[in-house]
Amino acid sequence: MNYLQYLAAVIAVAPTLILAAPSSSPRADENPYLGVEPHVNKGYATKLEETIAYFESQNDSLNAARTRTVQKVPTFAWVSNSAAISELKPLISDALAVQTKTGKKQIVQVVVYNMPDRDCSAKASDGEFHLSDDGLNKYKRFIDNVIAELSTKDADQLQFSLILEPDSLGNLITNMSVEKCAKAADAYREATSYAIAKLQRSNIALYLDAAHGGWLGWSANLSPSAKVFAEVLKGAQSINPSAKARGLAINVSNYNQYQARVREEYTEWNDSWDEFHYLNNLVPHLESAGFPAHFIVDQGRSGKAGIRTSWSQWCNIKNAGFGTRPTADQAVLKNANVDAIVWVKPGGESDGTSDVDAVRFDVNCRSPVAHVPAPEAGEWFNDYVVNLVKNAEPPLSPTYV
Repeated sequence: MNYLQYLAAVIAVAPTLILAAPSSSPRADENPYLGVEPHVNKGYATKLEETIAYFESQNDSLNAARTRTVQKVPTFAWVSNSAAISELKPLISDALAVQTKTGKKQIVQVVVYNMPDRDCSAKASDGEFHLSDDGLNKYKRFIDNVIAELSTKDADQLQFSLILEPDSLGNLITNMSVEKCAKAADAYREATSYAIAKLQRSNIALYLDAAHGGWLGWSANLSPSAKVFAEVLKGAQSINPSAKARGLAINVSNYNQYQARVREEYTEWNDSWDEFHYLNNLVPHLESAGFPAHFIVDQGRSGKAGIRTSWSQWCNIKNAGFGTRPTADQAVLKNANVDAIVWVKPGGESDGTSDVDAVRFDVNCRSPVAHVPAPEAGEWFNDYVVNLVKNAEPPLSPTYV
């Protein structure tokens, strides 16, 4: 069934589906990052103990102390396979405990990342669901299980910021010449619309992934991108008429700076040469298409400029550094369309393996600017974190114990 047929079928049975949809929906007209405290992911903080131990073994007390500061920075938790759904309950419990202790409303940040035939234009992050094995229906059940965990009594006491499926819709704009992407296109649309429709609660702010300026920021890609975002939202509203999205997440897992001090040579022909320019260029197209023009911007690994020679270099870039700290302060953001700077990609989780014999090996992970050797995507990469700490910009303040 292609996507248009899917929409027609959904509309035909809409009354039945609407009854099954959650009764509450996000308040898409408010910045969800105002008046709340982004939750510090304890699981990520625990992984950083290895980095602290390394620096201490080198008698580098300063960078050990700087890593302790990173442990206090809020980051997103990733639900990237079915097993990871079980991690939501302890995450919620921990956030609720912090909220109860401090009296500060917690916003829990989560990436939902398990699209069937995921990462269709690359290999490094191929996932558990495949269209050849009923992957679309498995994904829908996965989404049902995610929203079940976000609908508990404990979850209702928190706020949530959800990013939906990095590196998915962007492929529909630029990679239809890739056979795997062309075959997956209708499923990507249907899966995204289904996820939007189901992930609707008054305490959930939902952001679709909009890649980054070096991918979708080119002039020819802006309008088609906005139309795709509006299309999948419309598809969600065919399932659940109250379905909303807060906006878009950009630069997820990438290295582009929010406001670059110097324009790098490889960006010469692209007006979206940093993420600030990208979102400003995209806003009028979103408004024309009828999609909310609000953004969160990942700066987790964007501290250091001059580390790439091409937009296409994305895997474990050498000499990267932690970037601008998460904030919703307009004195920093300087843009009313931006809700917050965030850290989405947990610095230290690999982008992909450098092992040429691995099933998920991608040539980008052995590019001239890639940090080699590197483990499989998602696995802890301590050597990489060491550089993120050392190269952070602005420099990290130390936390001594």
